Amino acid sequence: MQIVYSTHATSTDNVAGISSGHADPDLAPRGIEDCAERRARWAQRHFDLVVASDLLRSRRTAELVLEDRDTPLRIDPRLRECNYGDLNGAPRAEIDAIRASRVTEPYPGGESYEDVAIRTRSMLDDLAREHPDGELLLIGHHAQRVVLPHLANGVPLEVALAETMENDWWQPEWAYSYAPDAHAPNG
Repeated sequence: MQIVYSTHATSTDNVAGISSGHADPDLAPRGIEDCAERRARWAQRHFDLVVASDLLRSRRTAELVLEDRDTPLRIDPRLRECNYGDLNGAPRAEIDAIRASRVTEPYPGGESYEDVAIRTRSMLDDLAREHPDGELLLIGHHAQRVVLPHLANGVPLEVALAETMENDWWQPEWAYSYAPDAHAPNG
């Protein structure tokens, strides 16, 4: 299965320097503009399915990108951002200060990146059974930037997390090939 991965468009929390986690902000005006650019970028691409997180910022990104297309959209909560627990909606600097220690240790009252990998793997395995030769567009969050290299390419979670922290750059998409059980499920 081929995956095109994109994070949600710019949210109101992104603009305010907030790490939303499982909080549910909407898109900022800039995010709506981002969606128009993505819609144009992917206008000629065929996706067998688009899957978005159930959080508003991802769901709205998918809906706006798919406007006037017949591509099916599936909403899946397994594609959610990492649950920062007590820190959902905290300033980004506060989350960034402890992010590296959360590979296996959950955020207080939340989950770890290992937990995110487990739920994301479950979703990917289901999708791969349904669309083994398909090309899918996934619209999620920062957490998938960490776990997709791990799940698709075997990059250790610690390394993938460190790379996203060192290279906090954004791009319109990342591409992966995924086969169930291709890489061991350990963290």
